[in-house]
Amino acid sequence: MKRVFGLIIAGVMSLGSTAADTDEGYVIDSFWTNWYLEAGLDMSLQNPYGHDFFGGVFPNGKTFGVNVAMLKQVTPAVGMRLRGNWENGIGLLKNDHDNWLAPFYQPGENRRKGGYVTFVGDLQLDIHNIFWGYKPERKWNMQVFSRAGGAYNFGVSKGTPLIGLGIGNTFRLNDKLAIYFDVAYNMVSSGFTGVEKNTGTGSNSNGFFDISVGVKTNVSKTHGFRKATREEDKDKVLTKAWGKEWYLQFGMDMSLQNPYGKDFFGGVFPNGKTFGVDVAVVKRFTPQVAVRAKVNWENGIPLFENHHLTWIGPADNPSENMDKGGYLFISADIPLSIKNILSEIDPERKWDPYVFPRFGLGCNLAISSSSPCVGAGAGTTYKLNDRWSLYADMAYQVITSEFTGGAGHTGMSVAAGSNGFMDINIGAQVRLGK
Repeated sequence: MKRVFGLIIAGVMSLGSTAADTDEGYVIDSFWTNWYLEAGLDMSLQNPYGHDFFGGVFPNGKTFGVNVAMLKQVTPAVGMRLRGNWENGIGLLKNDHDNWLAPFYQPGENRRKGGYVTFVGDLQLDIHNIFWGYKPERKWNMQVFSRAGGAYNFGVSKGTPLIGLGIGNTFRLNDKLAIYFDVAYNMVSSGFTGVEKNTGTGSNSNGFFDISVGVKTNVSKTHGFRKATREEDKDKVLTKAWGKEWYLQFGMDMSLQNPYGKDFFGGVFPNGKTFGVDVAVVKRFTPQVAVRAKVNWENGIPLFENHHLTWIGPADNPSENMDKGGYLFISADIPLSIKNILSEIDPERKWDPYVFPRFGLGCNLAISSSSPCVGAGAGTTYKLNDRWSLYADMAYQVITSEFTGGAGHTGMSVAAGSNGFMDINIGAQVRLGK
C-alpha cells in the first residue's frame, strides 16, 4: 500500500517535468464551462482478503450495477469527476451467486437487501493532452485517475472509506456525445466484506475491480478550450502549463484522534492529541483549482515529546507509539478557491479561503499497519508578497480500525460509527520558479 501511494504521488510530480511547457495556456471563460454528464452500466469483481481471486471470482465475486457521474474538465489535462454507483441491487441485473459479498456464502441475500452503493471522487489526468497536446478534434483520449470516497454495504449495514486507482478511455462521436470505458481497483476495509477474517495489521487488503461502460455528454453551453494569446485574453482566466504555478508548503500541526467508542469531547486531551510537522507540494491549474500532495509525520519527533497518548496503537502500551516512530499520513487534496469560483479573479487579493476533499493513507509505524482514509477540510492562505504566503487549514478524515491498533474498532456487531482524526495545520507557502 505504501509503495502504491508513493507511485501515485511520484507519477503526478513527474508529469510536471515531462509534459510540454512551451505554451501560455488556454482560455476558460468561467468555472461553469466544460461540465459533462456520464451514465452507464458496470460489473464488479470482488477481491476479499484470503480468497483466491483467479480461482473463484466467477461466479462468487461478480456483480452488476449502474453508475452516473458529473465531470468538470478543469484544463485540457485535468478533470474532476463525482460518481455514484448502485451495485447488485437492481432486479433487471439479477445475480444470485454473490458469495463474496456480505453476508458471506448466502447466495442472493446481499442483492435482496439492496446490494451496495459507492460515492467517489476521481482526479483524472488526460494522457493524450499532457504528452501530445490538446486537440479538440481528437477522437480517442486516455485517462488515468486516482479515486477516493466511501462505500455502504446494505447486506450488513456497513460503511467503509474507499481509495483506488483506474484507467479510462473516451471515444468522441460528435461535438455533444462520447462513449467512455474505464477500469478501476478500489480498496475498502474488512468491515465491507462482513466476515470475521480481515486484513489484520499491515498486510494485504480487501477490494474490488469495477469495469464501466457508458455515454458521456456535455451539459454546459461552452465546452472545449481555446488557445490563449496575451493581448486578446489578458482579462480571461488562463490554464497554465505544467511547469508553472508550483508551490511548496511546510509547517507544524496537531492531530486529535477520534477512535470509535471514545468520548471525543470528554477525553481527547490528553488521550488523543499528537504533534508533528508536514510538507506539501501544490500545483495550481487555474485560480479556482489546485492539487496538493502532502506528507505529515506525527508523534515521532522528540522535540514534541508526548507519552500521554492512549487512543492509538499499540493498544497494550500506547506510549510506545512515539518511541517506535509515531505515524505517517500521506494525502492528496484538491483545494477549491471559494472567492475565485464565486467572484472576479483578483491577483492582489490577500485572503484566499478554500475547501478541499482528501484521500490518503495512514501508516502507523508502531504496529506496521497501513489504512486507507478519506476526508474533507477547509483553510485559507494570506498573501505576504508575490512569493510568500501563510496558510492554515483543518480537516477531518475517516480511517479504518486497523490504524488505531485496538484502541477502537467497528467490529462485526456494530452497524454505525467510525474511526478518524482531525488535523490542524499552520505554516508558510512559497511559490517556486519565476
